[in-house]
Amino acid sequence: MRRLLFFLSSMACLGPPGVAQESEYWAFRSLEPIKIPAKGSQWARNSIDHFVLAGAREKGIAPNAPADRQTLIRRVYFDLIGLAPTRAEVADFVGSKSPDAYSEIITRLLASPHYGERWGRHWLDVARFGESHGYESDNERPTAWTYRDAVIRALNEDMPFDQFARWQVAGDALQGDDPLALALTGFVTSGSTVTNVDGVDKERATYDKMDDIVSSTGSAFLGLTIGCARCHDHKYDPISQRDYYRLVGFFLPGKAGDRKVAIGSAGSEVKALTWNGGNKRNNPFLKRGDVDQKEGDVGFGVLTALSPGDGDLEGWINSNDNKVGDGRPGLARWLTDVTDGAGALLARVIVNRLWQHHFGVGLVKTSNNFGGVGDKPAHPELLDWLAGELVRGGWRLKPIHHLIMSSSVYMQNTQWDQKRHEIDPDNSLLWRRQPRRLEAEILRDSIMNTAGTLNRKLYGPSIKPWVSSDAIKTGSTNKWPTNVKDGPETWRRSIYVFMRRSMRVPFFETFDVPDAMQSRGVREQTTVATQALLLLNNKFVRDQAGHFAARVVTAAKDPASPDGEKNLQAIVEEAYWLAFSRAPTTEELDLGVDLLSQEGQNVENFCHILLTLNEFAYVD
Repeated sequence: MRRLLFFLSSMACLGPPGVAQESEYWAFRSLEPIKIPAKGSQWARNSIDHFVLAGAREKGIAPNAPADRQTLIRRVYFDLIGLAPTRAEVADFVGSKSPDAYSEIITRLLASPHYGERWGRHWLDVARFGESHGYESDNERPTAWTYRDAVIRALNEDMPFDQFARWQVAGDALQGDDPLALALTGFVTSGSTVTNVDGVDKERATYDKMDDIVSSTGSAFLGLTIGCARCHDHKYDPISQRDYYRLVGFFLPGKAGDRKVAIGSAGSEVKALTWNGGNKRNNPFLKRGDVDQKEGDVGFGVLTALSPGDGDLEGWINSNDNKVGDGRPGLARWLTDVTDGAGALLARVIVNRLWQHHFGVGLVKTSNNFGGVGDKPAHPELLDWLAGELVRGGWRLKPIHHLIMSSSVYMQNTQWDQKRHEIDPDNSLLWRRQPRRLEAEILRDSIMNTAGTLNRKLYGPSIKPWVSSDAIKTGSTNKWPTNVKDGPETWRRSIYVFMRRSMRVPFFETFDVPDAMQSRGVREQTTVATQALLLLNNKFVRDQAGHFAARVVTAAKDPASPDGEKNLQAIVEEAYWLAFSRAPTTEELDLGVDLLSQEGQNVENFCHILLTLNEFAYVD
């Protein structure tokens, strides 16, 4: 099976040379100062808007007006922390007269610990994070969760992204006394690994692991399909097979391993799955990618297309690097060097990822492929300007979030019309805001948050919501039990749910969570009948609807009524506020009261209906 997959992946790389072989290819250029287009529109709030307006005016398109405040606050909350605002928070913002009210909300949410959980999940897709080996045996990795926690912590601290990148590649060698640096090297180990093999098959499995690491490093940080050069020179991009095996040389001496790391509460240590670098060894060139056809020693080096020389590390190695002989500190510095290394491309890739998760589509749609067969940027000057702003701001992501979300482009309403659609059917000119469906994890979190059951505990080992407490005690955790016992200890945010590659939680699999076998920059999004059926019939959803109903009834009790008689109007109103962060319309209020008045209906059924509506899963 593995040989078949290798053959198919090799065939997928074949094709005629692409434009990325040109020396001045857009993604490989240095970051030059970008002139902001002429101003002169009251619609624009910051420089981002001027770039967008310039393109829209060429096509005779005018962008939409801002969304109302009630829509904006719900959008911002879900974008930054993945949870809905409370009724009081909505009321405070809608009623505020302060010109800084919107900006203050963004600042406050960026400081929330839930920000790291929300945006950490995006990065874990890119890092192909999983807590099992994958393939046939798919053994568990009980200490892999420490990388997930390290990502959340780094984002919450607003760690400069260049440091974030360096520590994931070589944190143990660059800052071995820092627990976070050690835990972040879990990036290298996060991918799938073939186990239970010997002899020649073990050597092949080693090179499969090297391919996982090199390919993921290229996709995650540089948006390049470096893995296509495993068995031949890249057919689209200027990446040679020699480049590929020189990158392998950084990781071939090392191996995954547990080590005690002082993270969590003061004075505590946990076992973390990290990468243990080694000393430089025989790094051969494999002809046609075949372990039986070794040729010479290519050492280690970086991509020649993104280096001033032939890919040697002379400019990125210093005396302290002698402690670790695999060269990864030099790789890490090259990766983030804006002048002579890959830093300009790194900056473009990450600001594009931020844009993608704020708008649903990146300025470059193929966020994991900036190469010759990837999409070209819809707004190239804006992309480079944002990358420059990131670097000038010390590589900190939170100011870029604030900048994007403060633009009129981001704050637009979702109004659609035929004329503008005919001119720009893909909305590449950004003339409207497109409604977005919540990802599976955030949908699950929202159900619990609405029901009032969400356990907001931060960090720690992963939980298994599909396994009963008795099964955990006896160690029987590898099969789906027929009698699932769910409870507060498993009602944590979905980023803390154990990620087994071969056995994803059915709720997640139904709503398109990837299997983490490779770096995923863009999730597929399907709309199929099984999603509606799951929301209607899933035991977890139905149980949460019961908790939702109890919460609504408690909040809607009429204190003037001696027996706590149900106030149906108050129940409907409270349920709408909890589910949608808004009051029901007159029609919705009447329909809800009418439903609850019918024989055989109850509050739980009504609350369950709200959890299945499009408005619950989509955010304007």
